[in-house]
Amino acid sequence: MRKSIQQGVVLSAFCAVLAVASSAGTVSSRTSKGVWWWRGEDAANPSATAQRLDFAAKHGVGEIYFCVDLRKYHKETRSFVKAAGAKGIRVALLAGDVSWIRPGNRGFAETLIAYRSYQRHAAADEKFYALHLDVEPHQDAKLSDARKWQLYADFVLRAAADVHAAGEKIEWDIPFWLDDKRVAYGDREDAPLLDVLTENSDCITLMSYRDTAEAMLDVAKTEIEMAKARNVRVVLGAETGETGEGSIVTFFEEGARKMDGELAKVAEALDAAKVPAGAGIAIHHLGSWEKLVGKETAK
Repeated sequence: MRKSIQQGVVLSAFCAVLAVASSAGTVSSRTSKGVWWWRGEDAANPSATAQRLDFAAKHGVGEIYFCVDLRKYHKETRSFVKAAGAKGIRVALLAGDVSWIRPGNRGFAETLIAYRSYQRHAAADEKFYALHLDVEPHQDAKLSDARKWQLYADFVLRAAADVHAAGEKIEWDIPFWLDDKRVAYGDREDAPLLDVLTENSDCITLMSYRDTAEAMLDVAKTEIEMAKARNVRVVLGAETGETGEGSIVTFFEEGARKMDGELAKVAEALDAAKVPAGAGIAIHHLGSWEKLVGKETAK
């Protein structure tokens, strides 16, 4: 990652806020709290949906990234979004596939058609607030590094243009280590990939998967500063599952109470950063988070 004196000052300021916020215990009211919800079939199970929405509301969730097939669960999704809204929780459609970046792939186009159709037919309290995309080019092992990130940048530009032309908002899940990725963009042959994302999106959600507030903020400092400069919202994500990627990437070992304390510190630091477009934290994902809380409740 690129280092700079400015980033060092920012991190020092964050650490000072962490010291003050260490006893906060709750997420700041000025910083949003989101959760990834991958089980779209839950929309067809009102009782399960009600229980899970109760859990989300109890734990301060204000937005859900909901992965659902709108062609299969159109009516059920309208009821889901309305039920979430009744609890003060807004919902974005979560979608994405690594294959979407390849030339000629129709996956995103078909998703956008379904999304726009849904939005047109939904009542005001049934609409999504945004299209939230999780497209991870690093998962494509067949493409060279330079090729996959250029295809991704080109896709981001096309997708953002299409979504904004429809009068909708677009959000991206991104890994925190994109700092050194360079692509052709506009009249530049060697532009930072983060320029493409921050200049053409409404929100970037970092998979800032670390198990302390200080580490989460450290890996996100470049993106936070860019969000401030580009007037884009920034959200820092936390992992709760047993990932097999190392203990430092998840709160699975530390538990839910420890995570709550660390995320409260992150929220306070984001408040101090004063990102004009707003900031938040998010938890990946609802299923593993419920299990994490359940383990401590059972003790």
